[in-house]
Amino acid sequence: MIPSLSMAKGLTLSQLIEKAITNNPEIKIARKEEKISQYQYREAIGKFFPSINLEYKKFSHSDAPEMSFSLPPLPPTSFPLLEKHYHDFQATLTQPLFTGGYLFYNAKLKKAAETAQFYKFQDCVAKVIAEVKKDYYTLSEAKTAVKIAEDYVKAAKNHLRDAKAFYDEGIVARRDYLEAEVKYREALEALTKAKSFYTVALEKLKTDTGIQEENIEVDKLSYKPVNYNESELIEKAFQSNPLLMALRKMKEGANYGVKMSYSQFLPKISVIMGYEKTDQYPGIGEFDETFGALVVQIPIFEGTQRYWRTLEAKENSKKVSLTLKQAKDKIKLGIIAAFSQLKSAESRIKTAQTMVEQAKELLRDSKERYKAHVGTSTEVCDAIAYYVKAEGTLNSAIADYNRSLAELEYFTGGLPASQPPIK
Repeated sequence: MIPSLSMAKGLTLSQLIEKAITNNPEIKIARKEEKISQYQYREAIGKFFPSINLEYKKFSHSDAPEMSFSLPPLPPTSFPLLEKHYHDFQATLTQPLFTGGYLFYNAKLKKAAETAQFYKFQDCVAKVIAEVKKDYYTLSEAKTAVKIAEDYVKAAKNHLRDAKAFYDEGIVARRDYLEAEVKYREALEALTKAKSFYTVALEKLKTDTGIQEENIEVDKLSYKPVNYNESELIEKAFQSNPLLMALRKMKEGANYGVKMSYSQFLPKISVIMGYEKTDQYPGIGEFDETFGALVVQIPIFEGTQRYWRTLEAKENSKKVSLTLKQAKDKIKLGIIAAFSQLKSAESRIKTAQTMVEQAKELLRDSKERYKAHVGTSTEVCDAIAYYVKAEGTLNSAIADYNRSLAELEYFTGGLPASQPPIK
């Protein structure tokens, strides 16, 4: 008996998703990156405001310049132009007036990066949710597989009991008894494998949700027919997939980066206002003044740095464009694959449902024939195996169907409303 199968009420799928959003390390990292991008944008906005600096200096010179003069008949006289030891205090306010668009495009770039990071966070959450859903469906599949294996053991054991009773009475040959015993051993081995599958699936779900101690409540999977159009799913993904939206914003930001690199070649104008207080001038004590200046900076040569930065910005823009195209191709392929798997699983479900009904009838008929001594043990063993296979096929098909829906939901950024099934 697997302990988890006999646990009391535990976490449901929606609760597991909430736990994953809170505990998953990838989501935590993405959330931090989103915060960082917000602060970077605010920093870019702050560069539009004036900067105020306070500066204090204490000077000590080994010598000070002097001025000499003579007025005959007086002897020559000299006096220092600066004190050897003095202090200087200065407060300045600098306001950029024109930067060639550098500040404007820098703010636009950082805003695009902030928005891109928001969509990356949404993509990370959607990816984790899809993974948790697939883990949950796999765990449900494993739980049902254990139940099927337990039924297999029970059916094989009952047949072994009947075969042994008939053999003891001399009604059937020893071969029937041995065949029933082999089938029972196979059932026990199948149960062991099913339990192992369940243990691994449970641990995978716990790892992805970041929980270890809590109980997990797994419902049996159901099949709910949907009718989607592949081309419409691809179109919706191109519009709503968070990763593509993030890359579009990154492309927008890269274009601003190119414009920002061009702004390096333009003049920069700023205004400076300040207050200064010093005692460096001999004979007048403390001296203070206010001043203002209009500063125009014209870049002439910087060792080709601006040229290479411009080329770098252009290459980065091209790189993001290629990344966006690659992502669209991957998402399109993912939707095609998931949609194909969905249709395949749906077909298998319908076939398996018929197989299960036929297998039930075959097993019931085989048991009755065997008890009436008109059938063989081989027929019963084959009927049990056929029934177990049909149940397993149906279980796996339903799990594949739900996993494919989770994949489609991730790729499309949220599945559209299902159209009425085609009759």
